Amino acid sequence: MGRLIGNELPEDLYRRLSGVNLDEHAEKVIMISTVDAGGWPHPAMLSYLEVVARDPRNIRLAPYAGSGSTANMRRNGKLTMSIVDDRVVYYIKGTVREIKPRMDSAPDLAKLNLQVESVLADQANQELEAGAYVAGGVTYKNPQLEAEMKKARVVLKELLE
Repeated sequence: MGRLIGNELPEDLYRRLSGVNLDEHAEKVIMISTVDAGGWPHPAMLSYLEVVARDPRNIRLAPYAGSGSTANMRRNGKLTMSIVDDRVVYYIKGTVREIKPRMDSAPDLAKLNLQVESVLADQANQELEAGAYVAGGVTYKNPQLEAEMKKARVVLKELLE
C-alpha cells in the first residue's frame, strides 16, 4: 500500500528524474495513468528519455502529441506516474498543463508540465511479507538507442527551458 511522503519529489527521486544519469536509466520504463473520456484508467509508457524533473515540484513530459494519453491530459489535466525499479516504487500524482502542443526539437512530441501534488512510496509490508521487495521494473530494448539518446538530450534540454 502506498504511503504518502509529501507534495514534492524526495531527493533520490528528484535525482533519478533530473536527467543527469540518463545513461543509467535509458532503457527503463515509466508507467503513466490517465483517465479517458469514458472514465476508464488509461495506462501507457514513457521512458526516461521523455521525462525530466525541472525541480522537486515540476516534472516536464514529452509524450507523443497525438496520443490518447496526451489527449486525456489535455482534457482533464490529471496524471499518475509510476516509478518502479529495484527496491524503488513511487507513485507521483499531479495536475498537467500543456506548455506547447509541438516541441521545436521534436514536432511529434508535446511539451507538458506535471505539477506534483502528492508522492507516495510503496513497499512490501515486512510484518506480512518478511524479506520481500521489488526486484526490478519494466525495461525495454531499443536497437537505435545511441541515436535516441542523442535526440533525448536535445528534447530534455528543451523541456527544461
